[in-house]
Amino acid sequence: MDLLFFKIAIVLYLGASLGYLIFLIISSGAQPWIGFWCAVGGFAAHSLSILHRAIFSGFVPLATPFDAVSFFSWITVGLFLMIRYRDPSPIFGSIVTPLAASLLLYASTLSYQIREPIVPILKTWWLPIHVVLAIAGNAIFALMATGGLMYIVQERLIKTKRIGRLHHLLPSLETLDTLNRHGLPFGFFLLTIGIISGALWAGSVWGFYWSWDPKETWSLITWLAYAVMVHQRVVLGWRGRRAAVLAILGFGLVMFTFVGVSALLGGHHAFDNRPRFMGPLGL
Repeated sequence: MDLLFFKIAIVLYLGASLGYLIFLIISSGAQPWIGFWCAVGGFAAHSLSILHRAIFSGFVPLATPFDAVSFFSWITVGLFLMIRYRDPSPIFGSIVTPLAASLLLYASTLSYQIREPIVPILKTWWLPIHVVLAIAGNAIFALMATGGLMYIVQERLIKTKRIGRLHHLLPSLETLDTLNRHGLPFGFFLLTIGIISGALWAGSVWGFYWSWDPKETWSLITWLAYAVMVHQRVVLGWRGRRAAVLAILGFGLVMFTFVGVSALLGGHHAFDNRPRFMGPLGL
């Protein structure tokens, strides 16, 4: 049943993407609502998929690559729906819903079945603490990157005096910069606690906190990159276009760490088609 809900979520996220796309191409009062309600329906189906999987399997569904990618998509959409009540601009949805659909389509290529008993290391509260915190931080970075992309487009429209329909659909530069200002420290805090919790988890199980696995190494690189961004924003006062560009580049690094490293560099956190479990820092 959870797989059925998962497939329904994919269809509805794709429907939301199409609804928002039609709205951007053809100015109509119906399409943004179609996109929005498809996103809401997709989020509901996605939630039921995760809940059913948790109840059926008897453990927190965060231990496999499939679950990690699914949860990343789920929490990103959830944050988007929260932000929408502060800023109803359909542009956010036109970017977030294709991202969510793409993540679920990618997750569908990973192993869904769990064919081995849950290893003792995963029967701990360290698992949801570590994974939820780290992925929540990444989801915030995803919304920051979305805002950064919109900031660059909006700024370009203003500078070239192309004050048309797209300009009015996009949030103001101040609103987008505020999203960056509030999201950066919060996302960085969650990512930091997520990495620390993973290290503590590893130390309690294996006796060492860090193994320099490719995913761990790139997680550290990502953390350092966002640490620099926080410094530039808070201490040096970087804002506007520079902050927007950094948000986009930073999220590119997040996605490479989250998906690319696992697929290309391997390690014990690799995303492949075998049923396996992620250990500490397995994001």
